[in-house]
Amino acid sequence: MGDSLVIQSDFIAKLITKVIKNHDGYLDCCKIQHYPYQTNDGTLETWIQSLTQVKHTHLLALVNIHGNRGPNVLQLSPNIFSHPSLICLFLFGYYLESAHAFNNCHNLTTLKLDKIYVEVGVFNTVIASCPSLKVLVIDITWYNPKGCLKIHHNNLKLLHLACTYIDFIDVSTPLLDILAIQCVLVMRSNFLLRAPRILGLKKDHWILDESIPHIYYNVSSDAQEIENNWHEFMVNKYTYDLMRFKTLAVNVDLKNPREVSMLKDVCDAWSTNMENLEIFFKRNNVLKEEGESSIGKAQEKKSKERSFFFRADFRVRVVWMYNLGDFDKEEFALASVLVRQETVTYKLMIETSSIPANKKLKIEVAMAKLMDLSKGNKELIIECF
Repeated sequence: MGDSLVIQSDFIAKLITKVIKNHDGYLDCCKIQHYPYQTNDGTLETWIQSLTQVKHTHLLALVNIHGNRGPNVLQLSPNIFSHPSLICLFLFGYYLESAHAFNNCHNLTTLKLDKIYVEVGVFNTVIASCPSLKVLVIDITWYNPKGCLKIHHNNLKLLHLACTYIDFIDVSTPLLDILAIQCVLVMRSNFLLRAPRILGLKKDHWILDESIPHIYYNVSSDAQEIENNWHEFMVNKYTYDLMRFKTLAVNVDLKNPREVSMLKDVCDAWSTNMENLEIFFKRNNVLKEEGESSIGKAQEKKSKERSFFFRADFRVRVVWMYNLGDFDKEEFALASVLVRQETVTYKLMIETSSIPANKKLKIEVAMAKLMDLSKGNKELIIECF
C-alpha cells in the first residue's frame, strides 16, 4: 500500500473511531467498510468491541473493501461476536483461519457470509457455535474441499447455500421453510437433506445442477411465522438474490387467502423470467359447508381468479402442478389464470397419476376447458403425467 493511501486510510480509521465514540446512545445497526490491514492491527477489533459492548448494536456488517481482489485473514479475539445485543452479522471478503471469534454465539439469529474463504472443518465449527440461527446465507469458497459440510440446526428457517465443489453436504433442519441452492457440482449423490417441511418439494426430475440455481419454499401463514417476518425477508431483503435463480418449488394452500397472497408476492418479486415453477398443493382445510348457493360459488370463483393474477410481465417457461384435488375449484382457477394471462409460455404439466379413478372424469372436463382457454396460444402445451 502506498504511503499516501496509508495516510488516507489512517485518517479514515480515526474518523470512524471518533464517530462511533461520539455517537450518543445505542446504535441499532452499523456497516463498516475498511482496508485489509486494519483487520490485523487491532483497529477492527476495537470497533467491534465498542459497537457491541458499548453501543449494543443489533446488526453489524463488516466489509473488506478489497474483498473482491481476494480475502484477508480475519484475526479477532475469541468470543468477540458473542455479545447478547448482537443478533445479525454480515461478513464480506475474509479468510477464516479459525472459528474462535464465534465461540458461544448463542445470540446470533442471522448470519450472512459473503465471499468467504474457509476450511470445511472451521466452517462447521462456526455454524455449530451459533445454535440460535434462523437465517443463514453463505457464499463460500473452500480452500480444501475434502470433507463434509454439516448444518444441523433446530431453529433454522431460511438457508441459502452458494459454494464451490465439496465432497458432501449434510443438512438437518426440522423447521426449514426456505432452501436456496446455488452450489457448483453439488448433486443428489453428495447432498443429504433432512427438512420435513420442504422434503415434499424434491421430485425425481428436480435435478441439482450448478447451472440451474433453485429455491424450495414452504409457504406458511402460521401466526408465529408472520410475526417473525420470514416471508418479508424472502420478498424484500432477499429480492436481489432472487435475480440469480431460475427455478422455484412452492408448497401452498390455495384455500388460504394469506398463502395465495404470499405466493403472488414471491412471483412478483422475481425480476427475471422463470424456467420452472413447481406448485405442490396442501390439503389442510375443511370442506365448504353444504348448501352454498350457485351465486355464492360463482362470486367465490371470480374472487379466487382475481387473487391469482400475477404481475403482467411475469413469465414461466414450464409449470408443474402436484397433489390436485377435484381440480374444479382453486386448482382450476390458478391453472386457468396461468393459461389465460399467458404466464406459462411453453408447457403446463398436471399430475393426474395419483388421482382416484372416480375423479378422472372431472379432470378430463377441466383439461378440456383449459385447452379451450389456450387456443389463442398455439405454442402452449398442456399435458397430464
